[in-house]
Amino acid sequence: MSLWFASSNQQPSNVSTANRVQLPAANQEKETASSNEAVTLTPAPKTWRETTHVHGLAVNSVNPAVAYVATHHGLLQRSETGQWFWMGKQRADYMGFTADPTNPNRFYSSGHPPTGGNLGFQISDNQGLDWKQISLPGVDFHALAIAPSNPNIFYGWPASGAQGLHASTDGGKTWTQPRMVGLGDAPFSLTVDPQNAARVFATTRSGLYESTDSGNSWTLVPNTQTAPVVGLALLKQGNHSVLVGYRALQSAPGLYRSADNGKTWQPLGTGTNGTILHLAIAPSNPQVLYAVNKNNAVFQSQDGGKTWKELE
Repeated sequence: MSLWFASSNQQPSNVSTANRVQLPAANQEKETASSNEAVTLTPAPKTWRETTHVHGLAVNSVNPAVAYVATHHGLLQRSETGQWFWMGKQRADYMGFTADPTNPNRFYSSGHPPTGGNLGFQISDNQGLDWKQISLPGVDFHALAIAPSNPNIFYGWPASGAQGLHASTDGGKTWTQPRMVGLGDAPFSLTVDPQNAARVFATTRSGLYESTDSGNSWTLVPNTQTAPVVGLALLKQGNHSVLVGYRALQSAPGLYRSADNGKTWQPLGTGTNGTILHLAIAPSNPQVLYAVNKNNAVFQSQDGGKTWKELE
């Protein structure tokens, strides 16, 4: 368990790569029309995994073949053709990162500039070409989540510059602090239910916690104190949401799914390896999932997590 929480501070090791996975060019016309052509894309060397570590993961809101990886040294894009690019000109340490689930050009982030200090809460409306701080100067969110059903709602947990859970209902312009009753540990990540913006999950070293009242009160998800969930995503399925996460179960660690709010878990999928720290679901196609392990290997599933392939 200590390796899990220390992994973001460790130097990444080499990882093996498999054949590139490329999705059909669905939504390609829409993506081209909505993308900002002025964004600066610099080819990233194949060795990028060996020189940085990953803090966040997101998928383009209209094109499931395009994914974004926030790292210690800037923001990466995996293009539709399978190439990796550094995005924009800012090579900041994006400790907190999320993409708007309705606007493919809009990103949000926090962390540290290369010169030191904290970024506060900032926004980019041109895919990371330019960033503007919109609130909380001096704050450094290490966990940051946007509500898929209402992109004006955010939850964040700062590591410095402020303390405790923060929430915003106006796109990050202003923030309040929920009462946070029942949540003792700092979250490793925060995830919002795609069907209920008031329902948020926090992955911690002492287990997975759930709040149904916008972060004011929290309860431990049963059986997760002995098998904490690391990477977590919520998949919209009918009128309820399915939990997909990496369970640090001593006897059989791996990806699992739960359709009953974490009461029971079933093994999910084959093809990943290592501890999965980040999971993301494509807003336009919930069958497409991405995952990143602690060695920066990136995996993709095109069948709802049943099978996975490692991306070059």
